[in-house]
Amino acid sequence: MTQNNHRSSEYHVASLVASPILAQLDEVKAVITAVEGAEIHAVSDEGKIVFTVEGTGFKDLDKKIDIIRVHKGILNLSPVYHQVLDEEQEKKLAESDKADEVSHQVK
Repeated sequence: MTQNNHRSSEYHVASLVASPILAQLDEVKAVITAVEGAEIHAVSDEGKIVFTVEGTGFKDLDKKIDIIRVHKGILNLSPVYHQVLDEEQEKKLAESDKADEVSHQVK
């Protein structure tokens, strides 16, 4: 049971490269940006799209990626990177960084 509770505090970030049919590049870009948590970072001259998808768990991330993957204009979708962050740990780290910043300003 604790495993499910732990997963609910996870935050997932994945980066991918999509190779679309060039004639459908704009349509594929629109599908990617329509997915909540997805953001396009670069598009090459050849039409390859570099983007990230964020989600609250493996299932959430998979659902979002599948929406993009099944689009008829996608020739290939390659995962590049996936990171799982614990939101509580990230919050503590951010608070620690903020405290360090205040400490440096006081000196």
